[in-house]
Amino acid sequence: MKQRELNINRIIELLADGQFHSGSDVGELLGVSRTSIGQYIDAIEKLGIDVFRVSGKGYRLAEPLQLLKEDLVVAALAQVADSDGKAADVVLERVVGSSNDHLRQLRDRSTPAGFAVLAEAQTHGRGRRGKVWHSPFGSNLYMSMHWPLTQGMAGAMGLSIAVGTVIAEMLHNLGVFGVELKWPNDVLIDGRKIAGILVELEGQASGAANAVIGVGINLAMPLSVEQSIDQPWTDLRQVLQAGFDRNLLAADLIHRCRKGLHTFEQEGLKPFIKSWLHYDRLAMQPVKIMMGDQVIHGIAEGIDEQGALLLSRNGKIERYHAGEVSLRYE
Repeated sequence: MKQRELNINRIIELLADGQFHSGSDVGELLGVSRTSIGQYIDAIEKLGIDVFRVSGKGYRLAEPLQLLKEDLVVAALAQVADSDGKAADVVLERVVGSSNDHLRQLRDRSTPAGFAVLAEAQTHGRGRRGKVWHSPFGSNLYMSMHWPLTQGMAGAMGLSIAVGTVIAEMLHNLGVFGVELKWPNDVLIDGRKIAGILVELEGQASGAANAVIGVGINLAMPLSVEQSIDQPWTDLRQVLQAGFDRNLLAADLIHRCRKGLHTFEQEGLKPFIKSWLHYDRLAMQPVKIMMGDQVIHGIAEGIDEQGALLLSRNGKIERYHAGEVSLRYE
């Protein structure tokens, strides 16, 4: 890691307590000028962190940050890890372009199933169909997981459905009300998006293949980012009455995803369908599906065992797969 990045990370860690720190004290600690500190603060603000600058007092974050710590995540995982002993297969990065891309850079042939990358921020976070996933520093959860597909890419049918169900159950168990799933990869709270899944595949249709599964969950979105989001959204801070620990949530997410993916590998999507239907946002609602210039209207009637959307049209049930369509409410 370059010295500039190290200094930025050290300043963030210093300011995370929410107290004022003078520019001269920070500069002395890092061995750099006050001018350099001002430039580092500019870079920190570009990561989506609100910093107050007060003459005579120095710098303070708009609100304290609870930073992720790799040792705390691993320790929490060790409490719930299965007998395969994979609790420690976690890497934490402060800032990445994309957690999915970073996982690819770290991965090799010996990388185990369930290896996970956590990031505090993404500078180029993305969702399905190339949409921007806003990823401010220290506010949310950004996790990517490696999973080999023993049946080739065909074995990934319905994978985002399974992971979405896992996240919905996680939120429900935290005490969140109004959890919903919107086909094929969105988790909502009363119609407002709180989490998304991006599954990216590599390999052959019937041969060796791998999935990189990216998950983003809004925990405490800063005010500076709110205006950039072009759809209804929420975060855990708004919908959960109690406080939460980001490190414990990260460990819970990794554990639940690993456990759910093992089930998916062994039994396919069938064990997840009942839960999906329980949370299904679109169940028995009129919807329209966009396929290029074509618009298809019908009634959503759940999903099949491959994760395809079931659409009732003209007295018949038609099936649509995530990679072919874009879904909109009527």
